[in-house]
Amino acid sequence: MVYRKGARLELEVVRYLNAHGGAAVRVAGSRGPVDVVGYAPGLRSHVAIQCKVRRSDVLYVEAEEMERLRGFARRLRARPFVAWKPSHRRTGVTKNILLLEPECFSRTKHGNYRVGLREALEACVSLDELVTRRLLGVL
Repeated sequence: MVYRKGARLELEVVRYLNAHGGAAVRVAGSRGPVDVVGYAPGLRSHVAIQCKVRRSDVLYVEAEEMERLRGFARRLRARPFVAWKPSHRRTGVTKNILLLEPECFSRTKHGNYRVGLREALEACVSLDELVTRRLLGVL
């Protein structure tokens, strides 16, 4: 069931980018460092996205998984994001998907990464921003 929810989220992100002037593909079945790779015209950059569906108000990402995402994005010269869909809440952002850069996460005492829903809502990038406008700090 969790796999299906994750795959559905991946497809939502791909379809949204493709329908709004971007380009994206799903890296299906790889269980690799990213789930979606694409081009975001709003960023004028490639993006590497790891997708997560969690019911909790806190998202945890293992340190190894975050480092693999960052490493893959660096090699591709892409911006890394974790796409989080808190399934039980309406967040007010497009398709209820929060896009978080690794810097939005704090470290746990065990070295993993975490972000709470409140912090994520303040720091997230929406799907609209990927396709409609440049973010600050992007050349």
